[in-house]
Amino acid sequence: MKKRNLVLLIAAGIALLGSVLYLLLDRGDRTFSWLAFGLALAGTVITLLPLKTGLAFAPILPTALYAAAFGLVLRVALPSLSDVWNGVNFIGGNAVLGMTFAGAYLICGVLGCVACFMNGDADPS
Repeated sequence: MKKRNLVLLIAAGIALLGSVLYLLLDRGDRTFSWLAFGLALAGTVITLLPLKTGLAFAPILPTALYAAAFGLVLRVALPSLSDVWNGVNFIGGNAVLGMTFAGAYLICGVLGCVACFMNGDADPS
């Protein structure tokens, strides 16, 4: 298996785990966006494109979706984090859970960026 594909599969696994946790844990909070969940899940599914085709530009597609999911989760979670910083419960929500989702999707985006710059060969020769 090519190193690039392995890195993409790890990112897809993290995104899938984050998406499943989103489904399980957002029931009690409802302050997160379903669009972020959908973007991360779409990134997981579209990871099959670089794995099957081997096109050099293909890893950028799931990476862009992971980055968009990260940005959206961060945008939605920052008001809850602001409540924690200010010590006032104005907006509500779970800031820790929001930062956890943002961190998971950030890791996926970084791994996707790493995969974009890998040559895809199993041997360094």
